Amino acid sequence: MKKFFLFLGIVFSLLLLAIIILPMVFEDDIRKAVDKTIDESLNATVYYNPDALSLSLIKSFPDITVSIEDFGIVGIEEFSEDTLVSVNNFEVTVDLMSILTGGQIMVEEILLNRPKIFVLILENGKTNYAIAKESDNAKEERAEDDDVSSKENSISIGIERWAIEDGSIIYLDQSTKFYTSLLGLNHEGTGDFTSSEFDIITNTSITSSSLGYEGVEYVSDKRIKADVMLNLNSSEMQYTFKKTKIAINDFAVQIEGFLSVLDEDIDMDITFAGNDINLKSILSLIPGVYQEYLDGLAASGEINLDGLVKGTYNKTSMPKVSAGLSISNGTIAYSEYDIPMEQINIETNFDYPSSDLSETSFNVNKFSMLVDGEKLSAYLKFKNLENYTWDLGINGSVDLEKMMKIMPMEGMTIKGKINADLKSSGQMSVVEAEQYGQLPTSGNLKINGFYFESVDIPQGFGISEANISFNPSEITLSQFNATSGSSDFNLTGNVKNYLGYALKEELLAGSLSLSSDLINLNEFIPESGSEEAESDTDTSSLEVISIPENIDFAFSSSIQKIIFTNLNIKNFYGSVLVKDGTILLNKNSFNMLDGDFELSGSYIAKNLVEPKYDFGFKIKDLSIANAFESFSTIQQYIPIAKQVTGKFSTDFNVNGFLGNDMMPITDKINLVGLVNVAQATLSEGEFISKLNTIAAFKSNATSEKNISIKDILIKTEIKDGHLFVEPFDLNVKGQRATLGGSNTLDGKLNYSMLIKEIPTGAIGNTLNSAMSSLTGGKKLISDKIDIDIGIEGTYDNIQIKLLNTSSSGSSGSSSAVAAFKEQMTSKVDQEKEKAEAKLAQEKAKAEEKAKAAADSKRAALESKKKAKQDSINNVIEAQKKKAREAAKNKVKKLFKRGGSNELKT
Repeated sequence: MKKFFLFLGIVFSLLLLAIIILPMVFEDDIRKAVDKTIDESLNATVYYNPDALSLSLIKSFPDITVSIEDFGIVGIEEFSEDTLVSVNNFEVTVDLMSILTGGQIMVEEILLNRPKIFVLILENGKTNYAIAKESDNAKEERAEDDDVSSKENSISIGIERWAIEDGSIIYLDQSTKFYTSLLGLNHEGTGDFTSSEFDIITNTSITSSSLGYEGVEYVSDKRIKADVMLNLNSSEMQYTFKKTKIAINDFAVQIEGFLSVLDEDIDMDITFAGNDINLKSILSLIPGVYQEYLDGLAASGEINLDGLVKGTYNKTSMPKVSAGLSISNGTIAYSEYDIPMEQINIETNFDYPSSDLSETSFNVNKFSMLVDGEKLSAYLKFKNLENYTWDLGINGSVDLEKMMKIMPMEGMTIKGKINADLKSSGQMSVVEAEQYGQLPTSGNLKINGFYFESVDIPQGFGISEANISFNPSEITLSQFNATSGSSDFNLTGNVKNYLGYALKEELLAGSLSLSSDLINLNEFIPESGSEEAESDTDTSSLEVISIPENIDFAFSSSIQKIIFTNLNIKNFYGSVLVKDGTILLNKNSFNMLDGDFELSGSYIAKNLVEPKYDFGFKIKDLSIANAFESFSTIQQYIPIAKQVTGKFSTDFNVNGFLGNDMMPITDKINLVGLVNVAQATLSEGEFISKLNTIAAFKSNATSEKNISIKDILIKTEIKDGHLFVEPFDLNVKGQRATLGGSNTLDGKLNYSMLIKEIPTGAIGNTLNSAMSSLTGGKKLISDKIDIDIGIEGTYDNIQIKLLNTSSSGSSGSSSAVAAFKEQMTSKVDQEKEKAEAKLAQEKAKAEEKAKAAADSKRAALESKKKAKQDSINNVIEAQKKKAREAAKNKVKKLFKRGGSNELKT
């Protein structure tokens, strides 16, 4: 007997030793097999902790457990910085006997600890999960796999339990601008997959879920909890929801019913209903960024939610879908405000009885609430997706200040009363036929004491009183008195075809009259030191004022004062037409800088990269000094004007392009005009000083020490960054003179001046020396001389030199001036021709660029319209096809008909 127990002890010891040693012996083989499989199967970088790859019989004896730690898959090439999958710990526990017997392999448990999955789709459609290698004999292998799986002796796998601990899944599709994230994912499930009919029981919780599309976050930081008990009957292909509860935040829904798959048909009878929900449960669904507004909120009310999905889904039919939500005697109140929103009553329903879209409807049969004795009610009836038919109305008043106290919004002030009585009904076919008179739309809207202030509008915007009435063809603005900061706006007029504009993007026409005592535009411009201005150093074309091409508006204005930058504009009267992407101004008159202005022209914004302007100005009696201080163009082209006193009048046309800061591009300004100088004087500065070095008249030779102009008409022109000045007469220190030439934007000068009939006895040594060098020392016979002076260099460093000198007499005086003017005019014309040639090249490039931009914009608009129409025509069919294929493929892939529903490998 002792020998027998000794034998048993030895056997047990050997068995225990084998359990400990065998996994260690095979670990290297397992590691090599894993590495080989990864290398042959994946185009990706796979990492794991080789020391943590283990095979254990002790952990769950008599089962065998395979575990791996710090496992991850990283993409290659453009995905080399993106981790597709990472897992802190991955464990699979398998029934050892099921492996040894060669029958069905029973997986006791699959555990994923802290898995992180990041799915990325680039704008070009390339995905980071397309990492599987396609071998040369892949098709043959797949055929063999299909054949093997159909054999009676195929290997099958049954799973009893699976779990995910603290997982996260992020899906980002840059091509469609769609993303979703599931964070803090915990999931476990059990099910006897060896049976033909069994229950799957799963429990899932998600700490935070979000979903966004095209920059808009529709679901934000929501908690999700789902407890599901699903009965699977593989022989009849039927799936029955037994005890299923799904909750988003505090909003929970109970689901019951079944779904069965029969060939191409999917039959279903599923009902759902709210589970212990209340009004605050519904409010909890608002995006997470607004969750703080629920703090201190008390909400109550009877909530009823129910619905069903019942019928057959196939190529020709859709199941009936209906849902209803009602709130009775609801109340919302904040602890800090003693006036609640109460008597909230809402009745809504959605009905989709069949695949016939004309039978679909969505109704808000009742909406009403009471705030401090003021009632607001509304209704909406919408049906027939093939010919949209609507009937809506709103009646009542809202005190916005009370609403803001009930539901405060940080950083924003809103107050005022809105009274509305509006009704509208109609059909889309009537809109498409442009028979707007058959669309009963009527009512009025009154606003009193409205005020809005926010971070973006710190000066505030208020409407003291507004009366707006509606009919099918137009909106009439009988009164609209508004203020913003120190500015006031009083508007009257009408807007036509607003229904066509809203529903079909047709032309919106209108006529409005604006009167104001003051409009301070500086209050609408961000300060240079503000965060917005500092962060916006890279100005984009989107900041350019865009004019919609389907707008046709006429504005008449009477504004007593306009403040813009350092300009005070007074008595502004005129008309403005907004049409076809263009602003047209017609004889707008105003007073500025003690001068009278008249402005006509256009602003064309069809090319948002460089919008075009073309204006005609008439100016009377404007101070030269004031013009220099106020206009950057004069400061850039004629900085010497800073030292000139006097007034001028002008009539000129200017055109060019604006930059993305809405300021003229200086080297693309084209200006032609006449400047009538009543009187101007230059008495000091570098030019006077340099002129004295050449023509240093003897003291008391002339009583005048200045350069002056009186009653002179000067022709000027700006082209390709050059200012051209046709020769004109002036007085230089009491002597008649003629000046002409050009200069560039950067101040390079190219002028000539002819000074007439200077007495030879009245000149100094400097000019005598200069004349001697020109005449070879010969004495001039005449007692008067003419000198031709060249003015070059820059405004900062003027260079004056004597070009020529000649005897002067009364008989030759006029002919010499005429010859000088002809010579200077020819010189200016040559420079203009060069500038015009360069300008023509740039204009051709700009027009080509503008045409390309317009074509692109037009193509985008047409594409948008077509896409919208295609979406309306095809969305239901696409949804049907997608749902049908998804349901059929997923269900049939998981559960095979007519036999064991084990997962095959």
